[in-house]
Amino acid sequence: MKIRKFNSNGIEKWRSFYRDLFMNIKTIAGGKISPQHIKEGYSTVYKKKYENLIKLDSFENLSEELELSTDFKIKKFKNSYELAAEINKCLSKYKFYDIDVAEVWDWIAMTIFDQIFVPGKIKGATPWRYVTDKLDFASSFRHLIRGPCWAVNHYKENAKIFTCTFPYQQNDFLEQSIKISHIRENKAMGEVLMRLYYDFKKDYSMEGTSKYGVDKNKPGIFPRFRDKTYQFSRVKFLWGMKADEIIEMLPNEFNKYKKNITI
Repeated sequence: MKIRKFNSNGIEKWRSFYRDLFMNIKTIAGGKISPQHIKEGYSTVYKKKYENLIKLDSFENLSEELELSTDFKIKKFKNSYELAAEINKCLSKYKFYDIDVAEVWDWIAMTIFDQIFVPGKIKGATPWRYVTDKLDFASSFRHLIRGPCWAVNHYKENAKIFTCTFPYQQNDFLEQSIKISHIRENKAMGEVLMRLYYDFKKDYSMEGTSKYGVDKNKPGIFPRFRDKTYQFSRVKFLWGMKADEIIEMLPNEFNKYKKNITI
């Protein structure tokens, strides 16, 4: 099937469904939401509501087909990169920002909800994961469809470091990077991060490199990269530099990651 776009009735029904589901989970939790609360909250009643929503859309009451979309091959996607690559391929005849609307991302979220909302595995259920909020800049990247699709469109294969996680997981490298304009907007930074922090044998980002853990002074990891490149951006035009040039500038504390022996 082709990718579709919610109409005004459809997107309101989707938002209403997820708002009600989230409030049910929140009511059950009574405080901090746990994975068990999510399992209990997504009861038979809400599963039925979701099934009815899908059936209603099948009668073309909630959405319209994107004419230039190719067939969306739905399968069990192993990670967000594979999912986003398939979606971007289907929408390749459109300019990304022409279809960068909640009506598209949320329709996809509804269509593959069983892959991005997985009780027992997900640790959070915040609405921004499933309902696009373009008015909140940071939250719009946290949408489990829009965020990966943006990353793959922007960084191409170098987006793997931002999308190597399961489709139902928030990716921490993406979470940390979207807040920093000199990294988010510079396409060369995707290649830099891949070469420093990606384990090519495991096809996954290196453990313990995206943020500070117990060791607040751990050298060479992403928070240090963020700070160093920010300093460089004050005196150098990073947007005109290639990945090799940016890596070359990094001080000795990054030598361990410059070698990246997994390549």
